[in-house]
Amino acid sequence: MSARPLIDSVEFASAGEQLSGSVPVSEFARLGDSLHDAAGALQFEVKGGRDSRQRLRLHMTVTGKVDLLCQRCLGKLIYPLSIQTNLLVLSNGSEADTGEIDDLDGVPATAQTDVWSLVEDEVMLAIPLAPRHAEDQCSPAVKAAGDPAASPFAALAKLAQELNTKNRT
Repeated sequence: MSARPLIDSVEFASAGEQLSGSVPVSEFARLGDSLHDAAGALQFEVKGGRDSRQRLRLHMTVTGKVDLLCQRCLGKLIYPLSIQTNLLVLSNGSEADTGEIDDLDGVPATAQTDVWSLVEDEVMLAIPLAPRHAEDQCSPAVKAAGDPAASPFAALAKLAQELNTKNRT
């Protein structure tokens, strides 16, 4: 297990620093219920800087793929990620400025900002709430369940119909 990168968000943004790396998907504990498996890793890049109003911000890019759990067939759904976001560094006095922000999310100004947690936050926002394959891509068991002829209730209905026909004659 690698050491989690920590940054001072104010100094990082002020100096225009840049950090890139890879984070194993297995490090994302909060995503556990959505994942089919925790295989692979995501690549990230964080760049510090200022926006047009000279406010500190972090520009983050996350790429890769996660193996989500399809809610229709419970199989593996490979979900590609290509995330780009700008995070405003919010110091104690800057919350008043956020009322005019429509295109930026905020991150608290701290000396120990966990970069992997920021990456996980963005991934959680990017994945669907109930991921599922397209109907024709789910496993054969789900397709059979959608076929009325394969239903055990369809067999009972057929038996009842045969009995009704037999009783009428």
